[in-house]
Amino acid sequence: MPGRTDEPWFADMTKLSNDELMRMFNMIADGRYEFAKNAWYIPIGGDQRCPIMVAKGYRSPDTLAKMAEFQYTAKELEEEFRDFIDAWDFGHITIKDIERAILKILEDRNIEITEKS
Repeated sequence: MPGRTDEPWFADMTKLSNDELMRMFNMIADGRYEFAKNAWYIPIGGDQRCPIMVAKGYRSPDTLAKMAEFQYTAKELEEEFRDFIDAWDFGHITIKDIERAILKILEDRNIEITEKS
């Protein structure tokens, strides 16, 4: 993992619950979903959510009313998870870095993840 666990983006990830980390981890492990970058306010096209939106369980909006709610939620999350979002959007961390961070956080919380064979 680039850097250390004392980096600000890693600290942001520790704010996520175990369920939220697992939601993100499962999307990564599945390999069929590509997390969006810079798609916080107006997701154009298909399902475009960043890792934090996925972790929090938010879906892409499909109506104008949901778009307004999505934008409001995105703004709040952007403030709370600024360091992680910047690291992700600017390419300072990769999916592999996020996966390793999730495993490290869960390990530190004494939760073991076993891989399917």
